[in-house]
Amino acid sequence: MLDWLAGDFLAPHVDVMAVTRYGKEPARHERSFDCFLSTEKMSRVRTDSGMHELGSFVDEGLRVLHEIAPESGVLCYQSSAEIERAAINHPGLRLLNPPAALVAMLNRKTWVRREMQSIGVPVIPGVEVRLAASLVPVLVRRHGLPLVVSLDESAAGSGVHLVTDEAQFRDLVAAHHGAAATVMPFIDGRSLSMAGVVTRSHVLLGEASLQIIGEPALTGFRFGWCGNDFSGSLLREEEVAQMRAIVERVGRWLTTLEVAGERGFRGIFGIDFISDGRRVYFTEINPRFLGTTALMADRQRELGRIPVSFLHLVPFLPDAEIDDDFAAAYNAPGRPLDVAQLCLHNVAGDDVIVEAAPEPGRYVLGDGRLRFLGPADALSQTQSYDEVVIAGEIPLEGTRLLKTSDEFCKVFTYEPMLGSDGRTLNARGRALVEAVRGSFRLRPAAGG
Repeated sequence: MLDWLAGDFLAPHVDVMAVTRYGKEPARHERSFDCFLSTEKMSRVRTDSGMHELGSFVDEGLRVLHEIAPESGVLCYQSSAEIERAAINHPGLRLLNPPAALVAMLNRKTWVRREMQSIGVPVIPGVEVRLAASLVPVLVRRHGLPLVVSLDESAAGSGVHLVTDEAQFRDLVAAHHGAAATVMPFIDGRSLSMAGVVTRSHVLLGEASLQIIGEPALTGFRFGWCGNDFSGSLLREEEVAQMRAIVERVGRWLTTLEVAGERGFRGIFGIDFISDGRRVYFTEINPRFLGTTALMADRQRELGRIPVSFLHLVPFLPDAEIDDDFAAAYNAPGRPLDVAQLCLHNVAGDDVIVEAAPEPGRYVLGDGRLRFLGPADALSQTQSYDEVVIAGEIPLEGTRLLKTSDEFCKVFTYEPMLGSDGRTLNARGRALVEAVRGSFRLRPAAGG
């Protein structure tokens, strides 16, 4: 996580590192930590990871950390009720994440959508319902087809479904009867994203990007997230202006939340949008670090900016604060990041075993093949703009990739990966995906 924070000076103070994805990069750095815990290291299974999968590692990790450095801060990719409960036994440890109860509330997508409407944030016209067969003909008459059904319990596109006929709608309702969901017309538009940070007194804005969604070469989900393109040539000024206004408004709203005695969300968050070409609509909030965090932090440092992920720490440190002048300067529109990332997932439709995988590092693409130039974890470590970096916890040989697993590598590049429509991969992007996939050797898992 040090690359997310972009604070190399923090390295001497990190005593315990717990991860769910092991991979070649964590394996290389493992000995630099006093204690290293990983579920994937033991299981050699790449899952669709979440904090809940740390399981027994939560108690053990906090116990070891307390022994080594009893007065420490604990920072997680996303808030966790399990970590909060375990931390009660170690009062010297300070959690550097917003309360898990607030995060759980923000993961209720239908509730958030209603709240957005109440504060004047535009959402796609639709309705929040509990799925039932009797609603199918009513919703089809009201909104027409195709429809998008977004379940409350969804992430990275896995719980979002495109319905093109009534029979398909009925099958989906039968599989998720009674589930909270939003039903809305399908907008065949551009998917966008922007990060922000809520401090005690300010909302700080990150840079805009286009999201790569549902690319079959990268993900098996129709609305699956599989990358971002921060290229300024693809971003429209009017869309970015609308996104910035929404992120700031939502950030202000986050400070007003209260649940279970906890008041005010603080820290990093991301908002996803869809644009129909004229208007930008809010689609969801991600109350956590993001899949773009490492790339953003690396590029922001390269451009001489303080990474938005580093500013996540401000509201959790007692003596840290920013003033109005800093916030105004930080939020002033600036140069786009002009980088992109592709996130490769298992698209085989079943579990696979990794028999061979490339080394993390710098590569150059030529004649449809990748040539290794040297080790690297970040784009700023390249020596020319035509180089790419393959990283993202590349799985060790022998790892099992579940059919619904997290990405098994990321490709970082300075070049645009999307075409002029801002939605589909350009020729360079398609060639990169094909070459990177060709550098892996995957076989079907027995009994997968």
